[in-house]
Amino acid sequence: MFLVGHAAWAYVISRSLASVLRVRINPYIVMLLGMVPDADILLQEYIRHRSLTHSIIFWSIIFIPFFIIYRKRSIPYFIAVIQHIMLGDVIVASTNVLWPWKYEMGMGFSLLSPLNIVMESIGLGLALLLIIKYDRVIIARSRGNILGLVVILPLLGSMLYLFTTNGLFFLDHIIGSSINTKGMIIRGSQDMIVVAMILHASFSILLSVSILQGMRALLTRMH
Repeated sequence: MFLVGHAAWAYVISRSLASVLRVRINPYIVMLLGMVPDADILLQEYIRHRSLTHSIIFWSIIFIPFFIIYRKRSIPYFIAVIQHIMLGDVIVASTNVLWPWKYEMGMGFSLLSPLNIVMESIGLGLALLLIIKYDRVIIARSRGNILGLVVILPLLGSMLYLFTTNGLFFLDHIIGSSINTKGMIIRGSQDMIVVAMILHASFSILLSVSILQGMRALLTRMH
């Protein structure tokens, strides 16, 4: 998935789980955690994409102290990371989910496949519904909404890179099937790019409103 799908599904699943466990979550932190495994894209000189940071074993070890200290309150945050691997990345290409052991899992679809874009759209739609039901504070005047910056900055950064020619060729190298032998983007993939951009723009607008509300609340308090 694109980062927008990872963030949206992280919120949907973590929010639903938090309701079952009757614990509180910070929506911005779970969204950020949903995107964190793809930080390896920036570290490809040192680690292979979809290896260390996409390992269930790695994240299980990282979360041990949180499980001990925060107990069930840490579970939605752990699941926010794991869903990135077991939902979004199972659809697209394949992932070494048990690194350092070699166990590849994935359906092999392109990031620009209709299935992936539909899943991203569903995730964002569900996220908006759950925000309205549980987290209306996201669009209210609250200082805590400044935390929306930790979500929108990587989201916008990925848009600036991925929706350029170099970015799309990078994606094609990783997951294939969106660019033909002449180096041209396939027609169907062009349509999916437009939809993906709309999803990113919609989510960015929501986060922008949230951040502005947070800044207004902070300025009001300072005065």
